[in-house]
Amino acid sequence: MKKTLLSKAAAALALTLAACGAEDNGNNGGNTNADTGNNTAAEENNMSAEENNATENDGADEEETDNAEMNETENNSNENAGNNTADNSGNEEASGGEWYEDLNFAQFELDAEYSEGQYEAEYEYNGGSPEGQIEDSRGGEEVEMEGQEALDEMETPLTELDLTEDSSEEETMDQVIAAFDLEEDYDEMDIEIEFMDDEEIEAEDE
Repeated sequence: MKKTLLSKAAAALALTLAACGAEDNGNNGGNTNADTGNNTAAEENNMSAEENNATENDGADEEETDNAEMNETENNSNENAGNNTADNSGNEEASGGEWYEDLNFAQFELDAEYSEGQYEAEYEYNGGSPEGQIEDSRGGEEVEMEGQEALDEMETPLTELDLTEDSSEEETMDQVIAAFDLEEDYDEMDIEIEFMDDEEIEAEDE
């Protein structure tokens, strides 16, 4: 009888121990799985963070590259604009509106008398500081110009003249009449031109 009780007690203890062991294994397995899941999630989060950082860095690098290219383009544009401005300024200085520098004569005098009035024009190079004067009494009105106003008025006709010390009186008269747009029904005309080499020509018609 005692042996039977002992056997039953031993069997019950064995079952109890077996049940505890199974429970511990279950808990350990659950914890292991939970830890593995947590570790996997952490690794995925780290990878996502690294990818985001890499993407942000790439975007920042691209933005810096774009900004650098834009700045370089702007600098080149400004430099080209500055060069163009300098070139234009140089061209303006070269020409400078100094049309009289291209003339081959230093003095010019014109006197044309008409039945109703008179037209006179005088020009002198004066060492690069030209002087000019115009008097026009044709048509019953008295018009007088001096200085820059007279020079501006004579710029076109004087630059149209293509005369030399070898030009004939007839050629000189024809060119001056055409350049100054004078009427040909004058009573008297007198032209005197002194060239840069001090040679002179005169043309007179009465």
